[in-house]
Amino acid sequence: MIDKNHKTESIFPMDSPGYTKKKKRRMIYTVYPENKLEIGMPRRAMIDLDGTIHKYSQGYSDGSIYDDAFDGAREVIKWLKNNGYEIVIFTTRASKENAITTGNDIQEEIDKVSDWLITNNIYFDRITAEKLAADFYIDDKAINIENGDWFTVLNVIKKRIKYKVL
Repeated sequence: MIDKNHKTESIFPMDSPGYTKKKKRRMIYTVYPENKLEIGMPRRAMIDLDGTIHKYSQGYSDGSIYDDAFDGAREVIKWLKNNGYEIVIFTTRASKENAITTGNDIQEEIDKVSDWLITNNIYFDRITAEKLAADFYIDDKAINIENGDWFTVLNVIKKRIKYKVL
């Protein structure tokens, strides 16, 4: 069964709802992005807010969302939506850690992000601090790894922190 599913699904035993010692065989199935269209599942784009959509020129500052959107963000997100992608905005502003650090309510932070996106006419399906399964992630802090080449990753890190490259 695993070999048959392996072409379209990744199988992970997890502590999922309903998983108990009596139900050890309960599995969570994650469909690979390239197979989603074949079986009619929605595609998902995870897009970071600060420094990716929101210019964020002054950093976190006072916690407000003060800048304009980057040129093209609205149009690309609209294209993604029109081409069948669920648009999920992810931000640490919606995290428990941010709420503890700032003393702000998580829902209030999500409402601030939502209001800014609506004011700037940027489409979204939901806002989260969680890293959800997605076809791809758009993030200003990301380092892409291809073919398991960790030495390239190290060189990118060193360039970003201004160390001598190997």
